Parts: sequence; C-alpha cells; structure tokens
Amino acid sequence: MQRLLLPSHVSVWFDPPDEDGDEALHIVSERRSLTLKGLGFRELCERVVPLLDGTRSLDDIQAQASDVIDAEDLAETLDLLLAQGVVVEAPDEPGPERRLPQRNLFSDLAPGEDLQRRLATATVTVIGLGGAGPAAVLALAAAGVGTLRCHDALAVTPADTYFSPFLGVEAVGASRAQRVAAQARAAAPDCEVLALDTPLEDDEDVRRAIAGSDYVLCCLDAGQLNLAYKVNRACLALHVRWIACALSGAEVIVGPAIDPGRSACFMCYRMRAVACAGNPEHAFVHERRLDRRRSDDSDRRENLVFGAGIAANLAGNEVLNDLSGLAAPALVGRILTIRLTDLAIERHAVLRKPDCPACHDR
Repeated sequence: MQRLLLPSHVSVWFDPPDEDGDEALHIVSERRSLTLKGLGFRELCERVVPLLDGTRSLDDIQAQASDVIDAEDLAETLDLLLAQGVVVEAPDEPGPERRLPQRNLFSDLAPGEDLQRRLATATVTVIGLGGAGPAAVLALAAAGVGTLRCHDALAVTPADTYFSPFLGVEAVGASRAQRVAAQARAAAPDCEVLALDTPLEDDEDVRRAIAGSDYVLCCLDAGQLNLAYKVNRACLALHVRWIACALSGAEVIVGPAIDPGRSACFMCYRMRAVACAGNPEHAFVHERRLDRRRSDDSDRRENLVFGAGIAANLAGNEVLNDLSGLAAPALVGRILTIRLTDLAIERHAVLRKPDCPACHDR
C-alpha cells in the first residue's frame, strides 16, 4: 500500500483568491519553487497537508478530507504532486531521525528512488586511518553505509588528534582501527563497523582485506605509497571501485577515483604526475624513494587540520554518490586539487597509460 509523504523540508502555503477568484498554492524548497493556480488550496493546506506524514494511503486521506475536498479532485492534485516529486512514497523503514536532512535531499533530487537502502546494503573499506581517514569513516557512518571496515595496523599518534580532534588526546597510543571504529559505532549504532589492525604486508593480504567490498577509500600517507600500489593492484584484480585522497602540504588532492577497466588506474596517475612534473627526473627519484619508504609520515608532514576535513568529506561524498546513485561520480579519471592558501580549486583529467604495468591488459 502506497503511503504518501510530504518531506519535512518542503514549505507549503496558499494565497487567498485574487481579483479573478483564483487561489495560489506555493511549494518551496531550497532547490525548487512551484506555484499552482486554482481553487480549494486553503482546504488542501489546512486539512490535507497535515495528513501527508507518511502513515496514510490515498484512500485514508480521501476519507479524512471527504467533507471539504472531492475525492477525485484530491486524487488528481496528489497525482500531480507525485509526478513533480513534491509528494513521495514513504519508505517502509524511514531510518533514524538524525538522517532526516539526508533523506530529504534524496527525495528532492531522486524522488521515488530508495537511495538510503542502497547505502545500507553497501560495504566500504577504508584503508589508512591517519590524516583524512578517521573523519571519512565517521562521515560515511553518519550517512548510513551499512558496513564499514577500518584498516590500519598503527597506533594513534599525537598528530592524529590534531587532524581528527574527536579522537581525543587520551587516544594516543591506542589502536587507530579500534579507536576510529568505536567512534563510528557511537555516531551510527545502526552501522556495522569492523576494526582491522592486522598489517597488510603483501598483495594477498590486501586482496583479503578488500574482498567483498563495494568501494574502497584509500587515505594513506605518501610514505605508504607502496601499500597504495598494492591497493591498486588488488582493486583491479577484484574489480572493486576505489578512490584515493592525499594531504599534500598546502594542497588537498582528492582522487582519482578508479573504475577498473574503464578509467586510468592509480599507477597511471602516478606515472603521469611524474611525467608532468617540472623536473621529471627528480620527481621519479622522489617517487622511488616514497615507494621504498613504507612508513606513515603524517605525524610530521606539513599540513593543516582543515585539509583533513576537506579531503575526508569530498572523498566521502564521491563514495556516497557512487554507491547510492544520487549523482554520477565526478572524479573517475580525474583529480581535484584545493589550495588551502587561497582556496583555488582545479580539476585535472587523468588519462590511461597504454604501457601501464598495472592495468594495460585489463
């Protein structure tokens, strides 16, 4: 049985009859405005709108408003509002009240689509819980991702509590994975959050870590580039979509998002970044050093706390768009750079490398 709902972010009011005797019905939200001309809008606002709370069917509403509005006229009006996405079908399980703003946006942008359910059935693996990692986990949990896997073998550092103040300074020395998972469970008790602190030493470890994931978010420090390459190979092999983000001094880099077999991979991106550097030879030497470094240097790499939040939320938003279908992913084969000094934002395409050793045969 279809139960009708007027989302709570929609404002509805009427104007009294004009000189021609027509009333006006105004329906307004942040992104749209609709005005209807006609009769009976006062009764609609006063008697029908309060009934559109998601608990009643059309028959129920017609019965309760039968003394003021003809049943056929009411059905025609509500059909129009349904067609316009103003009135929607109430979900069977509306979910926690705290997500009402998100559900309202979903109903506004994609009326009739159960985007929240898609998130609730998704599994996201977050690898790297320094820098942007903790904030990304909490944001994805708040959004209602059903299962979150938090991977990091390291302990909380003092710098982690700078980038993610919600961890608390008392967390220093505790397991990153355990601490972040506990925070996420507290913020979103309906999400399954797994803390995984086993070191990811080789490709097989990484494959096991991401197996069964719908999406992977990589928040590793540049000194862990070797592990990021392993994530790239594993996601390519298992056909799992993923995205990287980085706190790079005075810049935040979000992306590229990788759709295996359809876009440039992470190795393509790093090879092109070296080739486009001002001094490619020097950049290649530095890249090789990072590959051998195998250390999380986020506790001393120059950065700002604000960059961690920007990276976490933009990367998390890309994950949400992809998994829910709210919008087409914006960073597949692209990176977004945000300069913290003047807030300049640039988007750059990342093309596949025909000779890429990771993805050329995929």
